[in-house]
Amino acid sequence: MARELRIGIIGGGPGGLALAQGLKKAGLHPVVFEKKRARSDYVQGFRLRVRERGLAALRALLPAALFQAVLDTAGRAPSESRRFDESFWPLDGRRGPDPAVDDTLIELSLSRITLRQVLLTGLDDIVVYGSAFSHYTENSDGSVTAHFDNCEPATFDVLVGADGVNSRLRVQLLPTAKIIDTGARRFAGKVTFAEAERAGLARVLQDYNVHIEPSGGRTLMVTSHRVDPAKFAAHGLIGRNDPTHAGLAGRHFDNTASYVWWNIAFWRDEIAGDATLEALDGRGLLDLLLRHNADWHPELLKLIEITDPSTVAALKVRSSVQVPPWPTRRVTLLGDAIHSMTYFRALGANSAIYDAGLLAPALARVAAGASLIETLATYEAAMIAHGFAAVTDSLAAMQRALGAREIAA
Repeated sequence: MARELRIGIIGGGPGGLALAQGLKKAGLHPVVFEKKRARSDYVQGFRLRVRERGLAALRALLPAALFQAVLDTAGRAPSESRRFDESFWPLDGRRGPDPAVDDTLIELSLSRITLRQVLLTGLDDIVVYGSAFSHYTENSDGSVTAHFDNCEPATFDVLVGADGVNSRLRVQLLPTAKIIDTGARRFAGKVTFAEAERAGLARVLQDYNVHIEPSGGRTLMVTSHRVDPAKFAAHGLIGRNDPTHAGLAGRHFDNTASYVWWNIAFWRDEIAGDATLEALDGRGLLDLLLRHNADWHPELLKLIEITDPSTVAALKVRSSVQVPPWPTRRVTLLGDAIHSMTYFRALGANSAIYDAGLLAPALARVAAGASLIETLATYEAAMIAHGFAAVTDSLAAMQRALGAREIAA
């Protein structure tokens, strides 16, 4: 027998919004609480590498027209790879996709900004902006009340924490859960294809997935994200530049331009101390990389030199520590709020969306009469299993890239 199920979602990232879309598609009426209308944290300016698990979940969660918008506005990445040393000398010629990437759809990439536009479509009456979650209380009737710093509390049958790596909801639910600093420091930046052409950047750096593997030092990964703005026309505002980013300098949050993207990582203090990195702006970080890699081939240095400084930052790479199963209650978690991981396997956002693909039908079954606690327990078991497998995989990939090092939990 169907019943009304009040569902609150804390956080409007990919996992939270995908969950809301799936619940709406199932005829339910969740409420999403999001602190800010504009998501301008650094990673939003980059693409999301797509995996089959994420795409399959989106296909199930979204109405057909919105899933088609995902496909139509997707970017294309190179399908072939090349390896060079720091002198730009080929290492082993042509190489196809790495078999270790398992379910990666190597040629498909999504702008995080564009994906957010898709996921927000049709949710105007569901997303509440300006609501900073504070804590929850569990009531005698079994309901859960969410409290906020700057708006009235709201009561639900189920409360879902999709509020990312710094989740306040996780801190209350699982106070012993840890997020660790792995000690890795990641640098990344973007060059529009227009600028690459003006600078005469080597075609191989524009047309292939390139790995620069110096004889001594860290690997530079180069790839690209090509979009066809003409395909956006059928989808209104989806795929166009987000006006909430209009006041921000540079091209970092431009999701209509195709670009070359690079990243490189070092261990803490290997290139500079954290205090130095935190004091430098994008241009300063580029200059630091140019000095550090001064013996590299001029074409590789050109890539760094012409990078838009607004797209450059140095990030501390963090990771969750696995937690044992906990007693299931009417408060649960998904995505980075519980299993945050390093970027080295491109699994984070895909895992959050996959969680949403598990949780939405589970809550639909509860609305149809299934036991809420038993159903959530089944979801949490599956979410923990796949989520922390991705955490372990991502951490191992980081250590393969940078060299094994003990990481303090």
